[in-house]
Amino acid sequence: MTASASEAGRPGDTRSAGRVRTSPADPVVRLVTRLCLLGGFLALAVVLLLPHRDSVLRGVGLPAVWLLPALIVLTVLAEITVVRLRHGDAVEALSLYEAALIIDVLLLPPRQALLAAVLGLVVALVVQRRPIVKILFNLGNYTAAVSALIMVVHAVGGTPGSLNARVLAGVLLGSVAFTVVNLVCMAAILSIVTGDSRWSIIRSEARLSAYMAVGTLATGLTTTEIGLHAPLLLPFMAMPALAVTYAYRTVAQEADERARSARLLKVSHALAERNDLERRFLHLVRDAFDVDLAIMVLDPAGIALTADAEAPGELSTGPVPHHLIDARNVDTPTFVVQNLPADIRQLLVVPLEAGDRRFGVAALAVRGRRARLSTRDVTLLAPLANALAAAMRGSEHLDRLIEETSKLHAIVEQSTEGIFMVGGDGRVQMWSRAIAELTEVSNAEAGGRRLVDLIDVPDPDDRGWLLPVTPQHPRATVEVTMRRPGGELRRVRLAHSAIFTGETLVRDVVVVRDMTREHRTERLKSDFIATVSHELRTPLTPILGYLHLLRTRGDRLSEQKRQNALALIADRAAHMSRLVEDLLLASRMGDTDDDLTPHVSVGTHDLAVILRQVVSDLGTPRIKEDLPDHPAPVLCDFDRALQVASNLIGNALKYSAETEDVRVSMRRDDDHVHVDVSDRGRGIPADQLEKVFEKFHRVEDPMTMSTSGTGLGLFISRRLAQAMGGTIEVRSVLNVGSVFTLTLRRADHTAVEPPRATNAESGQPVAAD
Repeated sequence: MTASASEAGRPGDTRSAGRVRTSPADPVVRLVTRLCLLGGFLALAVVLLLPHRDSVLRGVGLPAVWLLPALIVLTVLAEITVVRLRHGDAVEALSLYEAALIIDVLLLPPRQALLAAVLGLVVALVVQRRPIVKILFNLGNYTAAVSALIMVVHAVGGTPGSLNARVLAGVLLGSVAFTVVNLVCMAAILSIVTGDSRWSIIRSEARLSAYMAVGTLATGLTTTEIGLHAPLLLPFMAMPALAVTYAYRTVAQEADERARSARLLKVSHALAERNDLERRFLHLVRDAFDVDLAIMVLDPAGIALTADAEAPGELSTGPVPHHLIDARNVDTPTFVVQNLPADIRQLLVVPLEAGDRRFGVAALAVRGRRARLSTRDVTLLAPLANALAAAMRGSEHLDRLIEETSKLHAIVEQSTEGIFMVGGDGRVQMWSRAIAELTEVSNAEAGGRRLVDLIDVPDPDDRGWLLPVTPQHPRATVEVTMRRPGGELRRVRLAHSAIFTGETLVRDVVVVRDMTREHRTERLKSDFIATVSHELRTPLTPILGYLHLLRTRGDRLSEQKRQNALALIADRAAHMSRLVEDLLLASRMGDTDDDLTPHVSVGTHDLAVILRQVVSDLGTPRIKEDLPDHPAPVLCDFDRALQVASNLIGNALKYSAETEDVRVSMRRDDDHVHVDVSDRGRGIPADQLEKVFEKFHRVEDPMTMSTSGTGLGLFISRRLAQAMGGTIEVRSVLNVGSVFTLTLRRADHTAVEPPRATNAESGQPVAAD
């Protein structure tokens, strides 16, 4: 038997090389052109070198006029009798063509033998509807090989008319020449198609080619001798050939089944992976069933996906073909026989259904020269289609699950409240971004660790509240104080929601809310009430006392004592008025300076005069001033600037020892005037520098403080300074002292408004808190 090299395909592809689309510059076309030239040259050599040679063997009873047509028919039948044998990932077409050539060469003169071989090959290829490239390749290949066979047989064996040693040697050497030429040509085309080197292909195919050459040589010689001397036995000669053909076909079918099983296994893997599902399924099913087209029509979009054997690796998308429009409604696997395009020979359609869900249909199409699909193919394709539909439904469920999971993940990650989940062993299974920020423990650090090791609860009595749930009370809300790695204490509320199986905890989902601000606010409220009560009671006590004194014994007091009592009452009343004014002003202040616009009137005033007036009103020798003699015009509200300066200087006096001085100095730059109020008091911690400007904030504990005040003075002062276009900043060192700096904008001219008369009884503050 002989092998047709052009049947070899790419690895994993059973398409013939002749179906590869080519162009004039394609290597396949160039090789075919060269083979045709070589075959024509060797055929011309046979015609010219062996013009009058007779046949090698003679004695056939068939008249010479019928012998040539009979052998042409025999050659055609031998080439048509093809067994496609899978060789690795390629397919080789095996036929009895070489055995027929041996008979032609031995029984016909050289020219007629060449004619029978070439004409029989062309007729067989046309009958098989081979592509033009394949026909030309085989024609050039076999013309060259047959020419070599003829020339070697006649050169060595001559034309004795009967079989002798020389004839046998000539046939043996001629078969070797034929095999070598055929093998080299086959290696050339396979090298282009597969990319392997020619020498490696020759080495891998040499043994098989040798075995086939020996078999076909024995078949041809034996058939020729029996035909010459015992024609009645010729029918029995067909039996070994049929047996060999059947054996080869059995092997080929087994190889095809193994290849199909491997591809069906790949289909199963593709369905399991669910990655690029439709494209992989179509290509793998097309190869597994060896068809030209694999088509999938998806509902309800009405889109057709097509994998074409002529475009390997590609997947085209387009509208539903007209021959599949009616087939979209099939409920069982169906062979479509009507309204098929001219190039479609057979069409098998199967529904894609999984449970009560229908996704569309899948179809396999066979063009002209392919083997027809059988009912066995239907029994294989239908379960695959159902598996594809199930995989598509599972993919949809997975996509929805991923979408819902991503939503939940986004909710957890974007929630301002911390969320974590612990398993039955008390180890963390989920740790959100907010809880990571609250505890300063990252998700990577928290995963798999015990909750008691992540949340530091200083109070041992509170540690049991980290997991307070029980099967009887799976929901619980508790508040505990936790300590961050930096030492800061935070008050948190833990809302537990647990799931139990019997008495065993499965999981506990905990929502954590930082209650520190609320807790601090509640404490500040209570502290403020206590502080204001204390501050109001302080001036109120002497007022009530002196009023009682004046009412009961006023007529017996001297005029000086009555005046002193009334002055004290007025001073304490003014102090209470200032407290009430501060409270009302703080309540009117919102988050922006616009809230102060009705209460601030900016003009041009001499800041040095304002500072000297404050120093005079406070009347203490502890204040050391360093102020310029010339005016310092600034843009400000006179009364509010006086109030701010009084607060800053009063605070410096209040928070420093009675033996320490307070320094008030002024400096200027191009645009601003800066007032520095320096003390040598206890100082302010670094983490409290900005908090001292908040409402009701006190550096001291309000319940144990040694200085009076409501915690509103600095808050009001900064907001008033900002409303006048200025700022207040602070620098401080613990146990060394603090410097508060008031900055106001310089005025464009030196004309200033005259100072207003203010004193303690006017209601303007001369002391601060």
